[in-house]
Amino acid sequence: MENHQKTARAHRALSFLYALVAILGLLAIIFRGVSKSTGHLIALLVVFGGLFALHHFTANAAKEKKPWARTVSIVIGVLLLPGFPVGTIIGVSLLSYAWKPWDTHI
Repeated sequence: MENHQKTARAHRALSFLYALVAILGLLAIIFRGVSKSTGHLIALLVVFGGLFALHHFTANAAKEKKPWARTVSIVIGVLLLPGFPVGTIIGVSLLSYAWKPWDTHI
């Protein structure tokens, strides 16, 4: 499997993870009703919804070998490195997949 496909799969998996957290936050708002922590849950929903969108669009672009997807993957990989141990593993993986330019000739 080529590196751009591995990158797309990694971003797709991360997008599903963030979507799951956002859905759980939404369900917490629905089932708990309005309380003092509702503002925090809405903030969580916005942040994780945004992360879902970022990874979703980056996965689609990586699948199509878009150059900006490679750059975004490198930035995200570097940002994940301090999140030991899982973030470090994901960050190193993204960096290894995106470090070398993807062949754009089809």
